Amino acid sequence: MDNHLFELQTSVTRETPRQLRHALEAVLKESALHASTAQHMLLCLSEYVTNLLLHAQPTPSQIRITFSRGAHGWLLDIFDNSRAWDPTENLNDDLLTEFSEIEQGRGIALLHAQSDKISYIPGCYVQGGRYVKGNKPNQLRLLWRYPKQNKQQTILIVEDNNSLRLLYKTYLTDTFNVVTAANGYQAIEQLKTEQIDLVLSDIKMPLMNGLSLRKKINQHSSCELIPFIFLTGEEDEIVQEQAAELGIDDYLIKPVNKPQLLKIIQRVIGRSTQVYQRLTERIDKRISASLKPRLPENSHGWRLQAASRNTGSGGGDLLLHKRFEGKTQLLLSDIMGHDDSAKFFSHAYGGYLHGLIQSMHTSCGPAQLLEQLSNCAMHDQLLSQVTLTCCSVQLSSGGNISVASAGHPAPLLISPQKITTLKTAGILPGLLADAHYKNTELTVNQGERIALYTDGLFESANSNETRIRLQTLITKALLDTLHIPIAQALQQVMKLFDEITGSQPSDDALLLLIEPIES
Repeated sequence: MDNHLFELQTSVTRETPRQLRHALEAVLKESALHASTAQHMLLCLSEYVTNLLLHAQPTPSQIRITFSRGAHGWLLDIFDNSRAWDPTENLNDDLLTEFSEIEQGRGIALLHAQSDKISYIPGCYVQGGRYVKGNKPNQLRLLWRYPKQNKQQTILIVEDNNSLRLLYKTYLTDTFNVVTAANGYQAIEQLKTEQIDLVLSDIKMPLMNGLSLRKKINQHSSCELIPFIFLTGEEDEIVQEQAAELGIDDYLIKPVNKPQLLKIIQRVIGRSTQVYQRLTERIDKRISASLKPRLPENSHGWRLQAASRNTGSGGGDLLLHKRFEGKTQLLLSDIMGHDDSAKFFSHAYGGYLHGLIQSMHTSCGPAQLLEQLSNCAMHDQLLSQVTLTCCSVQLSSGGNISVASAGHPAPLLISPQKITTLKTAGILPGLLADAHYKNTELTVNQGERIALYTDGLFESANSNETRIRLQTLITKALLDTLHIPIAQALQQVMKLFDEITGSQPSDDALLLLIEPIES
């Protein structure tokens, strides 16, 4: 039986997708759900509800969501009282094809790509070729399976004495996963097939002694960093010096009791983990610094100013550029994720995007660039592991701008009297083979600006009320600062952002302001 953790029903307005997302996000933060899974869940919810509002006939008047723990995983159920639309059917089905063409496949493909299983129960049925409303709402159920539980750390015991080998294993079995070897050759075979977290080895053994085993391990880059503890029956200074030269982490003099053995193993593993964490933090700081946007202040008749805020964890926002003869190419990307590996994926993806934009031909437009990116993301083993949004922009003189979007927030046109959202839409990169994107062309007049941003600019708050306030005040600030120099305007907007978020945003945020220069 499913364990319901959250339920919300609301009347439908234009704000419904955002309201439901924020409400669910607050619940997910308090659950044991992995951050990347929560991101996928929120993305599916936003896309599906948005598509219902834009394309369902008639537009639903009520939408209800529930979040539950099921027998096999986390469950998100979305109920609506509109015409039935089943995303579990074949993508070539006429109804789904029609839906796909409207959204360029984004809604359907995203649901399939970002969840583990989809089921659908229609609240309508077909009678004489017409849809007849039933007594129940349509129900979409999305499942995210529970991850496999992390196993205990694995200790490899290498000891030729059968009794001692069994004794040490008995000491450690309650705390660790234990594998054993009677000599160095058996130990090498275990290292090939097992994920070993620490080696506990006797020094004096037949066939291959402990010192030779350590030398052998040091020759393999995949094993050389494994913590290593020697066991010896005597305090031989020469042997101890030889062991130290081989980079062992500690050694024990036999006989060894259980508390002594557990204490030293836990200390060595803890020290190794601490070194790893410090190294990771140092690399993470370098990566974060490398992701900061760097742009020229003027390029091909445009002024450009950018600023970013970084949470220090997870994915990252990227802003890349290239100057051609007569035009400037910009690529703004938001790489999603909040776990330890996401920042490293951001760095790897940043290198790829940099190479892509630098190698692009002068005749390549924003949409073509995104098509190349999506194609690579679809088939590349590394890039396919990452979810990201992108906005591709080309600037030329006279205030001319061309924009294409891949699941990214739409740019804002800031005019003296109002702010207009530019109509740009496209599928996330890598979800469909041979994805196509469209360019949106416009001319920006003197006294107008364009704001390009990542969703953290409006989403970086800890409550729904704060988010609404953040969006309202940032939008107002973009309009109110239109009359002052662009660098000052950017500074004022980001200062307001810092005040509202308390200088601790919940998501990375990047804002790029651009405006045409008087000719």
